[in-house]
Amino acid sequence: MFFRFRKQTNRAWLLPAIFLLLIPTPAEAQRRAAARGAERHYQAGLALLEKQELDQAIAELSLSTKLNPKSALAYKALGIALSRKGELQAAGESFRKAIQINPRIYEAQLGLASVLQQKGDLEGAIAAFKQAASLKPQDAEGRLFLGAAYQQKGDLEFAIAEYRQATQLKPDNAEMHARLGYALATKGALQEAITEYETAVGLNPELGEAQYYLGAARWFSKDVDGAIAALTKSTKLLPTHPNAHYYLGLALEKKGDLQSAIDELKTAVALAPEMIEARQALGRALDKDEDLDGAIEAFQAVIRLKPDLAQAHNDLGLTLVRKRDPEGAIAAFNAALKLDPNDLVANYNLGMVLIQKADYAAAVEQYRKLLTLAPESGEVHYNLGLALKQRDKLDEAVTELRKAIALQPSLHEAHYMLGVIFSQQSKPDDAVAALKTAVEIKPDYAAAHYFLGTVLQQQGKVDDAIASFRKALEFAPAAPEIHNTLGAALRQKGDKAGAQAEFQEAARLNKIKSDQQAAVFATNTGLARLNAGDLDAAIERFQAATQLDPTNAVGFYNLALALQKKGQKEAAQTAYQKAQDLNPRVKPLP
Repeated sequence: MFFRFRKQTNRAWLLPAIFLLLIPTPAEAQRRAAARGAERHYQAGLALLEKQELDQAIAELSLSTKLNPKSALAYKALGIALSRKGELQAAGESFRKAIQINPRIYEAQLGLASVLQQKGDLEGAIAAFKQAASLKPQDAEGRLFLGAAYQQKGDLEFAIAEYRQATQLKPDNAEMHARLGYALATKGALQEAITEYETAVGLNPELGEAQYYLGAARWFSKDVDGAIAALTKSTKLLPTHPNAHYYLGLALEKKGDLQSAIDELKTAVALAPEMIEARQALGRALDKDEDLDGAIEAFQAVIRLKPDLAQAHNDLGLTLVRKRDPEGAIAAFNAALKLDPNDLVANYNLGMVLIQKADYAAAVEQYRKLLTLAPESGEVHYNLGLALKQRDKLDEAVTELRKAIALQPSLHEAHYMLGVIFSQQSKPDDAVAALKTAVEIKPDYAAAHYFLGTVLQQQGKVDDAIASFRKALEFAPAAPEIHNTLGAALRQKGDKAGAQAEFQEAARLNKIKSDQQAAVFATNTGLARLNAGDLDAAIERFQAATQLDPTNAVGFYNLALALQKKGQKEAAQTAYQKAQDLNPRVKPLP
C-alpha cells in the first residue's frame, strides 16, 4: 500500500512540474515579445521603405534593430533607408553591422560598396563589390556596379572586363552594352564602342543616352551621316540635352546644312548658356552664314564667359576683319596676344589686318616679329613680301617671296606676286615665267591668267595674250575688266566684231556691278529708315534695292521684314519667298 501510494504521489507531482517547465520564465517571455515586436517593426519599416516614406521607415527599422540587435535583415533594410535619405555615414554603419551578423547577405555588401563609392572611398567600394560578386558571381548587376567603380577609379581595363562579363550574363540588357560602349570610347576604342552602342539602341531604341553617345562616337570617327541619324534621335528622346544639340549642330554644319546647324547650336546655347564650346561653334557658323553681327555677338559672349580664351579673341578678330572693322580686329588680336605673345595665329592675323588697314609699315614690323617665332613659314615670308611691295620696297619684297617659294613651292600667290613685281621692274620674261608657274600650280587662277595676258600683250605677243584672257574668262566670266582688255587685244588684231562683242559685254557687266553697288547703298539706307521706325521710307528703299539687283536676297528679306511690321502679311510672305528662293539659308522672319 505504501509503495502504491508513493507511486501515485510521484505522478501527481510530476504533472504540475512539467507544466511549470512549459511556462516561460519572465525573461524568456520578454525575449519572445521583443522578437515579435522586432518583426512587426521590421515589416512596417519594409512597407514604408517601399513607399519611399524614409523618415518613418528609418524609425520603424531602428526600433526593430533595438528589439532584435541580431537581425541582419533589419540592419540591411535600415542601411538602405539611410542611404536613400543621404545619411551615408549611418547607412555604412548599418550595412557593416548586417555583414558582421551575416557576411553572406549580398544586398548588404552591395549597399556598403555603394555608400563607400559615394563617399569617395573607391578602394573600399571595389573590395565590397568584389565580396558581393563572390557571393553571386552570376549576377550581372553586381558586375555592372563593380565595373562602374573601376571606371570611376580610372582602371579602364578592369572596368571593361567587368562590363563584358555583365553583357555576357545579360546579353539582352541595353544599358549594360551602353556602359561597356562608354568605357571603350573613353579608352579610345571608338569602333568597338560604336558596336556596343549600336547593340544597345538595337535592344532599346528609346535609350536616349545611348543614342547620344552613339552619335558622338560616330562624329569623332568621322561618320557624319551616322552621327546625324543617332543625334537626331537623341535630341527627340532628350530634348533638353545640350550636348546632343551641340554635336548635332557640328555634324549638320559638316554636312553643309548650315541653317539647321545654327538652329541646333542656338538650342544648345539656350539650354546651357555657359557652354563655351556651343557659343563658339555658333559664332563660327553664323560667320559662315554671313550673319556677321550675330557671329560677333556670339564671340563676345564667349569672351565674357572666359576672358582668357585666346581663340575666342582670334575668332572675334577674324569676323571683324570681314566686317571691315580693322580697328576692332586689331584690338581683338592684341587681346589674344596679351594672353599669349607667342600665339602664331594671332600674330599672323594681326599682320593681315594691318595690311587691310593699309598700315604697311606696321605690317612689315609685325611680320618680321612673327618670323622670329616661325622662320620656316612660307606664308609669313609671303605676307611680309606683300607688305614690302606695298611700301615700294620691291627688291626686299622679291627676296621674301623667293624665300616663301623655297619653303613652300606650291604657294601660287607668291609666284603670282613675283610676276607682278617683275612686271613693275620691267622684267617681262621673269614676270611671264613666274605667272606661268602660278597657273600651272593653280589652273583656275583667273587673276594670274589675266595678268599673264597683259604682260604678253606688252611684249607684242597678242595671240598668246588673247589666249590668256580667254582662259581667265573661263574662271571669271563676270569680270568686266577682262572683257574690256580682251576687246582691246582683239581690236589690235583687227577683229572688230569680236572686240565690239567684248566691249558690249563689259558695259553690261559694269552696269550690273554699278546697280549692285547702288542696291547695297539702298539696302543700307532702308535699314537706317527701318531702325528709325519710318516703315514707308524703308519699304521704298528696299524695293529700289530689289529692282536694282533682283538677285539681292538681303534686300528681299529686309523688304519682307518691313512689310511684316507694316501689317502687309501677304506681301511680306511674297518678298520672303523670293529671298528664300535666292538663298535657301535665309533666316526665318521673326
